[in-house]
Amino acid sequence: MTNQTNTALSAESECATSIAAEPLDKWAVSARQHVLEKMIANISPDDGERGAVLASPSRSNPNYYYHWIRDAARTMSEIAKLNGLDKKNFKDQNYERMIEYVEFSKINQTTPTISNSPGEPKFKVTGQAFNGPWGRPQNDGPAQRALTLTRWANILLANNEKDYVTGTLYDGQEPSFSLIKADLDFVANHWQDPCFDLWEEVDGTHFYTRMLQRTALREGADLATLLNDKGAADYYNQQATLIENAFDDFWNEEKRYYVATLNRVGGLDYKTSNLDVATTLGVCQALSDSHPFLSADNDKILATAYALHQAFNPLYPINSIEHIESGEPVAPGIGRYPEDKYAGSAPLGEGNPWFLCTASLAGVCYKAAALFAEQKTIEITPYNADQLNLAAQLIDENVILKSGDNFNNKTKVFKTILLGLKALGDAYLRRIQIHAGENVSLSEQFSRYNGYMTSANDLTWSYVSVAICIDLRNALKI
Repeated sequence: MTNQTNTALSAESECATSIAAEPLDKWAVSARQHVLEKMIANISPDDGERGAVLASPSRSNPNYYYHWIRDAARTMSEIAKLNGLDKKNFKDQNYERMIEYVEFSKINQTTPTISNSPGEPKFKVTGQAFNGPWGRPQNDGPAQRALTLTRWANILLANNEKDYVTGTLYDGQEPSFSLIKADLDFVANHWQDPCFDLWEEVDGTHFYTRMLQRTALREGADLATLLNDKGAADYYNQQATLIENAFDDFWNEEKRYYVATLNRVGGLDYKTSNLDVATTLGVCQALSDSHPFLSADNDKILATAYALHQAFNPLYPINSIEHIESGEPVAPGIGRYPEDKYAGSAPLGEGNPWFLCTASLAGVCYKAAALFAEQKTIEITPYNADQLNLAAQLIDENVILKSGDNFNNKTKVFKTILLGLKALGDAYLRRIQIHAGENVSLSEQFSRYNGYMTSANDLTWSYVSVAICIDLRNALKI
């Protein structure tokens, strides 16, 4: 928690209603660099293999000193993107980091594990299997790794590195021992299998997992086509279509949000709402320019974002901070799900807001604004009206949007909605700003009571999520 926030709270940890904070435009510039540096610091630890990615340097209460397939893929996707942007210095340090990640991923794919599956969730940083009890398999992992390496392969192909791509990443063989194709084949053949969710708590069928599996197959099919593996491309696309057709099952008309899990097998008996930020995380992390699906402007996605906002706003005392001293709004801190009892060191304590969860709602707002701007029209429906009113009224409290309204880009209300979505995204990002530590250090969580950072320190996924959020903000042209 920043010193500014510290002085705004009383000795009894009662929450203030406003605090001082640096202007967000200025903070976001330095924050983007800080989170990148801290993300990179968790790659290739001194006591591990090159290419391993620490979830966190924390070794106790909680012990996150492992290479999670999911977290690593999210991290290295950002590293690949950076390398792809640097045409003049293509084979720089980020290139080497990607090569090392590929080699470590080969170890992960071929090491015998308890699950005997590509869905094994985590490994020791030495590459050895983790054989303790755990929620396994987690089948978003191979989808995330395939998606990251597919995008890396496309960057390599654009830089005349085809031999490496076909020799190491995608060989077009059956069965395949190349990284991407082995993962894609697993996803295509096993997406219907039950598995554990991203929180490693519930076995079943998960919105988040399906979103990543679907995008991995669509973009993987494009790569397969590019490398003349047409049969595989057709099969990947066929399975992606089946996944897309199954998403209607996640919509709960009575609750008016996408539920996180279907066909639950056991798990947490207190997780009753099935309202989970995993849905908005899935939307943000499965974004695909070439194959958009259930994007942030979807009216039911916006309904789900609104349900999350409304559930968490009254839940945490720290959310009584509603603006900074200069008057700009601060949105609620967002946790995983309302019933959450995981607090890091105390497995059955009280859940807290998470930086990466809060960032996901900011990302939905920024991306929705960008997509509406491109479409040049906004239709108000029974599903998106609440979220769009929440946003628009940050700009003009007199705006009242009703189902059936339709606004084109020539109207004042259209612009108000876009500016409102950006303002709401900024309000979530401002929540992250005021609870971050020095030089934008980010833990996993911050306390629901006093806002101080808690649980695992320097969580790599927190840094990745904030980086993505800031990039979505920077991409806005409104």
